[in-house]
Amino acid sequence: MTKGRWKAAVGLGVLLATAALSSAVLPPVSPFYYARFSVLVPPGPVEPPPEAFRLIPRLIHAPHKVVKGDNVRKLAADYGTDVRSLQSTNGNEFIFMSRGGKIRVHNGRGLLYEVTANGETLGGIASRYCSKGRDLKDFKSEIVAENGLPPSALLANYKFSKGDRVYLPAVYLNLDAYQMPLRSFGRISSSFGRRYHPVLKRRIVHKGADIPMPLGTPVYPSRSGIVTFAGWKGGYGNLVEVRHKDGSMCRYGHLSVLSVQPGAEVAKSRTLLGKVGSTGMSTGPHLHFEIVTPSGKQINPMSKIGRK
Repeated sequence: MTKGRWKAAVGLGVLLATAALSSAVLPPVSPFYYARFSVLVPPGPVEPPPEAFRLIPRLIHAPHKVVKGDNVRKLAADYGTDVRSLQSTNGNEFIFMSRGGKIRVHNGRGLLYEVTANGETLGGIASRYCSKGRDLKDFKSEIVAENGLPPSALLANYKFSKGDRVYLPAVYLNLDAYQMPLRSFGRISSSFGRRYHPVLKRRIVHKGADIPMPLGTPVYPSRSGIVTFAGWKGGYGNLVEVRHKDGSMCRYGHLSVLSVQPGAEVAKSRTLLGKVGSTGMSTGPHLHFEIVTPSGKQINPMSKIGRK
């Protein structure tokens, strides 16, 4: 339930599960300690061990700091959830996991939604995330039961506060996230940002990422969309531009071969756009990969892999 609205004691199942955790694994704590990680109240001050998530029968959540060796499959198994639940909750497919970063983990099967503005309602959230074929009334009842909301929430338009977390059982998001435009790659030879240009011999802003690959390596869309340009464009050489439904765009430059025409609809990681080359202002075979926001600003493409 929301912050400050749930004051009942921890259920018997929580007490039994907490007692089952050995003192070698967990520090001595109050039996009410793990309730503080529940979806019903704000999380506690420290990160509980994965054993708590697997043994406590109610839904709990906490931040997890990524360490060496972590991957999304391992974390899902450790915390007693599934990969899609972690991906949906964090809005990230976790193709790359940065050591030291934090992700929100929980032991449910579905989306742990964070309320972004005061006044969001149970009805509004349920309507937004109720999938086709799922009864809306039943879905609202599930949300009330899983989050410990009062039964009256079904009668009035129950309101949440910004920062509240609401568990939506069996809800998984289609993230439409950016993927690498190559089946495999070894390194980034020139990152996004200011650099010394190897041809112009001066420092300028590099608006994308250069990925060296053998001549003729297939290039695929990072996201699905519509081809808005396919042809020669100055220093880019042979270039393909793909516009996505949210207004953002990807550019694929220095291609040796173009395999699409403007107006073509292309599928993420499936449609062949062209092949790696060294056309335009280039010193060797590589793909120039660029992401442009709906407002026309170039951003670091590697920071968007796995995200929208």
